[in-house]
Amino acid sequence: MKKRVRKITAMLLAASMVLGVSGCGKSQKSTQDSGDTAKVKIAYQYGLAYAPLTIMQEQGLIEKNYDGDIEVEWVSLNSGSAINEGMASGDIDVACMGIAPFITGVTAGIPYKMYGTIAAQPNELLTNEDTIHSLKDITDDKKISVVNVGSIQHILLAMLAKEELGDAHALDNNLVTMSHPDGMTALMSGSVACQLTTAPYIFKAKEQDNIKEAESLDSVWPEGNAFIVGLVSDDLYENQPEIYQAVVDATQEAMDYINNNQEEAANILCKKEDVTAETMQEWLQDPGCVYDMKLPGVMDMANFMAENDFVDSAPESFEAITTESAR
Repeated sequence: MKKRVRKITAMLLAASMVLGVSGCGKSQKSTQDSGDTAKVKIAYQYGLAYAPLTIMQEQGLIEKNYDGDIEVEWVSLNSGSAINEGMASGDIDVACMGIAPFITGVTAGIPYKMYGTIAAQPNELLTNEDTIHSLKDITDDKKISVVNVGSIQHILLAMLAKEELGDAHALDNNLVTMSHPDGMTALMSGSVACQLTTAPYIFKAKEQDNIKEAESLDSVWPEGNAFIVGLVSDDLYENQPEIYQAVVDATQEAMDYINNNQEEAANILCKKEDVTAETMQEWLQDPGCVYDMKLPGVMDMANFMAENDFVDSAPESFEAITTESAR
């Protein structure tokens, strides 16, 4: 199964890199001197981990931190693989996604770097079955929802499988891929037995009496380890340094706002998840919910993925895959 998983990932990336041929000529000189309106396209996904992106968008922080006129396009995508395709083709300039698809992409040659971590988040393996208390209780017929093959949820499950079952790929045949919201719906309806997911879906799902945490991930991914990372295309980083710096500064400003003005941030973020501001503030106060640009864990996941055949090899160093703002 592990060869099939890597083959699927490789096929997706190969398609992305073919598309990327047409995007390689996208580079532009700085627009600041010419007076033209600069443009940047930013991709993100679902979940509380992306709260800084919501604040950046709502408060116009990139526009604020850029010295000139800039048009910011925001696009929400379902998975890290979709973001990798967009980055490889040159259609996306900046993105935020899980560590695992970033490691898959950067080791496959997608031209981007990490400009910082975005968030640590609580991650849990949830189940609707009373008989499931650990991975050993998951039989061949029990389905586990993850966002995608090669997603950070898949790799976290693999880490736990390696520790408990002795094989990182032991549960690969149990996986079904769904977005976080669809996976939560499937879990609550009984269409799948388990879902490995993150905030706020763990909070929402566990409001149901029949949903519980099956097994903790703390032993393989401690609280405070990075979950989501911010990425910048090599083209933007090298040819549009003013936009790159505006993105970095805006990200840090959004994190500072959330960390220092939690009640006000909750009033903004609650609308996206359709909950009360009080509920959102409770979620933000979860100890596993951390927003910081220099969280640990990136190379730990990269090395695990290489050692267990999710990628051919780990990056040669942290410095090789990051910009100075991440170090």
